[in-house]
Amino acid sequence: MLAPDQNRIDYGEKLIAPEGYELTRAIATTFSLDLNTLLTVPIAMCFGHTLEGAVEHMRIALLEALGQLKDKLTVFYQQGNIKVPDKYNSLFGLLENCLVPVVPDAGEENSAFSSFHPKVWLLRFESVEPGKNVKYRLIVLSRNLTFDRSWDLAAVIDGESRGWRKSANRPLMAFFEEQFESSAEESFSDLIDPEEFVRVLWKLPDNIEKIEFLSTIFNKQKHRQQPISIPENSNALLAVSPFIRGGRKVDALDWLKGFTPDGQRYLLSRKEELDMAGEEVLSGWQCFALNESIIDAEERAQMELSQFVEHELNLHAKLLVVDETDETSSWHLGSANMTQAALGDAEAPPRNSEFMLRLTGLQQYIGVQALMQQWTNEADTGLFVKHTFSPIEADHDEQSDRLLRELEFSLINTEWKLKVDSDDGESFELTLMSEPPKPPCGYEVQVTTLSVLQLQPVAPEVTWDKLKLSQVSALLRFDIFNKGELIQSLVTQAPIEFNYAVNREKAIINELLQNTSQFMNYIFMLLQLKPSKGDILASINRLNGTGEGDVFFSEDSVIFEKLMNAAATSPELLTRIDKLRQQVDEKIIPDDFNELWSVFSQLIDRSAAKKCGKEGER
Repeated sequence: MLAPDQNRIDYGEKLIAPEGYELTRAIATTFSLDLNTLLTVPIAMCFGHTLEGAVEHMRIALLEALGQLKDKLTVFYQQGNIKVPDKYNSLFGLLENCLVPVVPDAGEENSAFSSFHPKVWLLRFESVEPGKNVKYRLIVLSRNLTFDRSWDLAAVIDGESRGWRKSANRPLMAFFEEQFESSAEESFSDLIDPEEFVRVLWKLPDNIEKIEFLSTIFNKQKHRQQPISIPENSNALLAVSPFIRGGRKVDALDWLKGFTPDGQRYLLSRKEELDMAGEEVLSGWQCFALNESIIDAEERAQMELSQFVEHELNLHAKLLVVDETDETSSWHLGSANMTQAALGDAEAPPRNSEFMLRLTGLQQYIGVQALMQQWTNEADTGLFVKHTFSPIEADHDEQSDRLLRELEFSLINTEWKLKVDSDDGESFELTLMSEPPKPPCGYEVQVTTLSVLQLQPVAPEVTWDKLKLSQVSALLRFDIFNKGELIQSLVTQAPIEFNYAVNREKAIINELLQNTSQFMNYIFMLLQLKPSKGDILASINRLNGTGEGDVFFSEDSVIFEKLMNAAATSPELLTRIDKLRQQVDEKIIPDDFNELWSVFSQLIDRSAAKKCGKEGER
């Protein structure tokens, strides 16, 4: 069930490959994206360890993990919804090729008031031993790829490709195909073999008898499909949703009321959201709010505030529970709020792109009353408490909100292009070109590259000069002002064209590895074939050194043995080390290491020749 004190999911842990398997492909979708959060993902995927807290001191380990992961990871996110970081990290430049911005598309509806909102991970793993089935993992979340601390729900489903084709997998495949067709240069089938994927047998979670995949992909009429499926004349319904309104209307909730009788509808949401809708509008629903003692728990307990304190502790989970018969219940779990934009209603299709997992099982285990008994009690000390409505006045102008939403959409829907030039290969010029939208009266838009804060008014051509190569970025920040006051910041991603041959990865590596000690400690980190988190942290602590590296070649040194071990068990490590040597400044590589490497580099040549020979035999 969903006991928050027992059933906890470690996000990073679920990204780690099963024992004896290696990650070969990862595809993610998210509405909003925190780049620092995304930087923690490679540690789990490549080193098999979760990474908590700030990433600034982990830059070298992240550099290596990103090098391993960059051809395996694809992240779809809503254009403009990258969180403005407190500080630019040059490693963000290595993430750019993994990111695919998506402009919301509502089909025939108004796309300015739609969202790209699914929150899904699809992971593919291959066995290190030949002959074993390929494994998959599907993670369906209600949270975004951020450090948000709100109460969320997630389902993790493991499967493996075997046996016959399963028709239930086709809607899941169609969801990913639509994302690639509309936004990416590659197709889904370029990355995942459809014949392999359609044969995946998913392991059913406890108390679940059937799994279905529902999303708002377009039908043949160019209308988005509804991401939920509820039988008529169902017995009871429980909706968990942090957001329920479109203005002051609750069209989706009004539609959902028609599926169940009076007295059998429960709505669990945020206190302020319920108050904004009002008791009269929500008549027909028994309303509950997340317990304020939980929201304010840290302050009440006078706990030391974490670095993520700016992220509120509130409700963010989305769940629809339906008692379909006297014995059977279903869950819809995923990204969709109980709003018309997400669900549609009897008259209108959804506007958002959403993904929901539909799970069916016995009512006694997953039904409405089972959850209500777990989350509420008569003493109002449970996770949710009976809501007492308080009058509240709207603190914003709906017309202003509409103008801002339309301006934001025009900015993310504009075809921005970036061009990079250099006269000497040391200093670079970045030019943004477009036909920019005209903001409404009273509004002004300024733009800067995310790497260097140099705001300029938006124009057909905007140039930033005297940039280091590591500061050249495809990420742009747009600041929107109304009557001189900053009201919104958007971070977008634009195609970037280099009119000068460059190697940004090399520039970033040389920015991080500035002396012999740092170079050699990076080598030692690479040679930890299965590094523990302690090994990684120890290497990072040593990377702050400024020594000349002689200690690595003393009588007590084990570098020769480590290289021999890598050559015997993980020859790909030698290739990665050779690539690193070619990227860094030659002055920081010790002569002793170059002499030693002249021997091991021959093993790389032999390995490459052997691989070519095998491929030729095929």
